Amino acid sequence: MPRKRRRVLVPLVAALLVECLASAGVSAAAGTITEYSLPKNSSTTTTTPCNSSGHHCTKTTSTSAWCSCPATITTGPDGKLWFTETGGALGYGAVGTISTTGAIIEYKLSTYNSIPVGITAGPAGSMTLWFTEQNANRVGQITTGGSITEYPLPISGSQPRGIALGSDGNLWFTESRYSGVMTGYIGRISAAGAINEYQIPVANSRPFLITSGPDGNLWFTDEGTQSVGKISTTTGAVTEYALANGSGPHGITTGPDGNLWVTEAYASNVDQVTPLGSITVYAAPGGPAGITTGPDNNLWFTEATNTSGVGAMTVGGTVVASYSLGTTQSKDPQGITSGPDGRLWFTEEFGGTNGAIGAITTS
Repeated sequence: MPRKRRRVLVPLVAALLVECLASAGVSAAAGTITEYSLPKNSSTTTTTPCNSSGHHCTKTTSTSAWCSCPATITTGPDGKLWFTETGGALGYGAVGTISTTGAIIEYKLSTYNSIPVGITAGPAGSMTLWFTEQNANRVGQITTGGSITEYPLPISGSQPRGIALGSDGNLWFTESRYSGVMTGYIGRISAAGAINEYQIPVANSRPFLITSGPDGNLWFTDEGTQSVGKISTTTGAVTEYALANGSGPHGITTGPDGNLWVTEAYASNVDQVTPLGSITVYAAPGGPAGITTGPDNNLWFTEATNTSGVGAMTVGGTVVASYSLGTTQSKDPQGITSGPDGRLWFTEEFGGTNGAIGAITTS
């Protein structure tokens, strides 16, 4: 009897070990990419036109397809990856979640063409995530169980896009165009849904993505003014630092060196920005979009504009890797984040048929 028990136990332990290594991505070589296609996002319409007497009816079937088009991605408090789908749920927009083994669940939003963009985990212990709805003019909250609460912004046309948790425990988000005023705003929403808004004191500003900085401020990219900006959580004061004209500032993150790192999608650069606003520009491949710090303490970014790939750069500005997603399809990778399994996870706006989520090993 003891010998039989050992024969069963050894294969079981080995199988579990293989499964754990595979799900954690540690057995794969650096640069190994796994892609998970999003579910079908189309509908079928059947019509039966008839003649005036009601006879000779002809049945016609047509199918309409939408791109799920995942945008940004973050790690949730439940250990899964959460992402926005600008065209998910047949054009309504959706918030999706994917486990580290690739299981996907999608939650439909309430307004057609809502276009959710940014997403971030809520305050510690809340088991919530917060997201923006650009066209529906709302900020939403979703629990890890899928329950959604939406908060309308005070004025229509605010176009909220990026969102991040601030050092003050509130959620801060960008408003790329405020109705009737040719400037952008930065908004703040409490966990209870109270909203405050702060005008950017520069004409034609169009803030995009936002992150919590090492100095306690919120830092954001501004496509309209080609700048990087910061806002104080205590006073609401906004300061912007100009980048090169036409650079296309996009993603932003805090690096392991205590500085901000910003992608320039049009200029194909990655910039280091100190908390005092000093900027150093480094060339990078592929029109970088999203950016995050990897477990190897390098800056990892998606290559969206010129190629489809994922690249890595040291804090000294040296590009150490660039991994292609293939040359047969322009997948337009966008958001990227560090996952709980040691891999980096990113969105592919046009990957697969309806969009896809990718994961890459870093070492």
